[in-house]
Amino acid sequence: MKAFKFLSNTAVVFSLALLAACSSDDDIQTSDKKIEFTANLESNEVTRATLQSDNSVHWDLDDKLYVFADNYEKAALFSITPSSINGATATFTNFEKELPTSFKPKAYYYALFPFGSATFNAETSMITSVLAAVQTVTEGYTYDKEALIMVACAESYERVFDFKNVPALIKVNLSNNGEGKVKYIEIEATNAANKLSGNFETSISWGENNIKFKAVSEAYNRNSVRLEIPATDESKNFYIASLPVNMNHGFTLKFEDEKGNVVYSRVSHKDIELNSSHIYPFGNYNVAELTTKE
Repeated sequence: MKAFKFLSNTAVVFSLALLAACSSDDDIQTSDKKIEFTANLESNEVTRATLQSDNSVHWDLDDKLYVFADNYEKAALFSITPSSINGATATFTNFEKELPTSFKPKAYYYALFPFGSATFNAETSMITSVLAAVQTVTEGYTYDKEALIMVACAESYERVFDFKNVPALIKVNLSNNGEGKVKYIEIEATNAANKLSGNFETSISWGENNIKFKAVSEAYNRNSVRLEIPATDESKNFYIASLPVNMNHGFTLKFEDEKGNVVYSRVSHKDIELNSSHIYPFGNYNVAELTTKE
């Protein structure tokens, strides 16, 4: 989802005018009118946009997101408008005929990116979705694009989303992996109650920066998360998305080959709290010099 560099927290956010913006929801009257949202990747947060190798912030041409209304539980799928992309800002559009009459919220719209399996509770404004336990580095990136889940809330009048990451990102730097000796990187919480992947509920309020989050469906949640990586001759930072959690008894970091054999493992007994929208460095490793250690 290109090798990545940390970017500064300064990003130019270009404000786009909505191509067919309405002054209020009351202006949406006929079925041939489209509904649009402006979507921003927050410049002062660690989102997928701040991981690009060319120091750019951008939306991708095939991006889609789910939008929910606070009095309408069915999600609507919005697709990016390619001509609207400008750095961290883009316009998302939906042309479904039923939207103008059934998609007017009482006060707010809520959005989930990327689109996927999700439900919305109109009473609590909580979105339920899932973070995969097994992630795969997207071609050209060093993390799984689908795992960098973001949420946002938009006031119904303005229809502007400022997205924030739900997961925490675990960064592992790996060198000399050209022969593909390491195929998988896995993080496992020592305490089985510390869920790193699976179903979760989350929301963010319009005008506020705090993400509300909780893991749900214990039977389907896991205390581990795994990233499948490609072979590379370079030293790269790989990013693994984890549910926010306090790993209060430490963790085990494992490197495995393509057959699942453990090439290296490291055990830490230190508590570590993983928070949304933060990157946590878990060390630099040279495959040629790896030896298992406690």
